[in-house]
Amino acid sequence: MNGSETMTNTPTGRLPVLVNMESGEKHTLDNPNVTIGRSPDCGLVLSDDDYASGEHARIYFDQGRWWLEDTMSSNGTSVNGQMINSVYQLMPNDVLKFGRTTFRIE
Repeated sequence: MNGSETMTNTPTGRLPVLVNMESGEKHTLDNPNVTIGRSPDCGLVLSDDDYASGEHARIYFDQGRWWLEDTMSSNGTSVNGQMINSVYQLMPNDVLKFGRTTFRIE
């Protein structure tokens, strides 16, 4: 990177937190690329959710914003009750559902 380039893919400021709506467990998005699913290799593991795929979705930081994409999961990903079929820009208080697990963004 030369002196005129800036890092646009590194989150700064307050990081978003995913709050599990059932358990209250909190997960801070402190990595700019987080995979979500049942696989133990995921950054956020949904081990108790049989409706979640191994690698169900990912949340990533790009161009100063947080984005969500479904990674070809079997049961889809929803935001605020609507299934998504393309990349979605996340906002505070969005409600995300992966399989049967629901999170709210703080």
